[in-house]
Amino acid sequence: MSKVIADGIPDSEMPGHWLTPQEISQLVAFVRTLGRAAPDKMNGDPVRGAQLYADKGGCARCHTVAGRGGAIGPDLSDIGARRSAAYLREALVTPEAAIPDEFLQVQIVTRDGRRITAARLNEDAFSIQIRDLSNEFRSFWKQELVELKKEPGKSPMPGYGKVFTAEELDHVIAYLDSLRGGQ
Repeated sequence: MSKVIADGIPDSEMPGHWLTPQEISQLVAFVRTLGRAAPDKMNGDPVRGAQLYADKGGCARCHTVAGRGGAIGPDLSDIGARRSAAYLREALVTPEAAIPDEFLQVQIVTRDGRRITAARLNEDAFSIQIRDLSNEFRSFWKQELVELKKEPGKSPMPGYGKVFTAEELDHVIAYLDSLRGGQ
């Protein structure tokens, strides 16, 4: 980021800047704090929450934390720095109320009759790449499909309000809030 600020972006409207290296460093540090949520006062125990996340919740099947876990859902490595405890609670209890903009669930039916629910990773006019609910990457030519149904606002994540007790939910939220990407 420092290089982009100092040198600008060639062939664009962003010129290089006249700031000193120290001022650029301070600006970069400031920009990195933008959008960061301050830690909330938590009722739960993050250590217990990590156990619930991994075991009872099975969250690691779909989500990645620090390079470990599944890749169907969003990477949660720094979710505590980006989202408030209230947002995390809503996302756990009512997942479809807090779906990331880049996530799109699709339903696919292939010519040979396979029905697949998946997260779309990439799509163009001729093909689509998905990660199915078993965490397997797949790619299809659209001519291989009988149906491609896009489901914005839908999530394969279950609501955890009935999976976890209120106390367990507090623990999981405390754990997620503690995930700050090594900050």
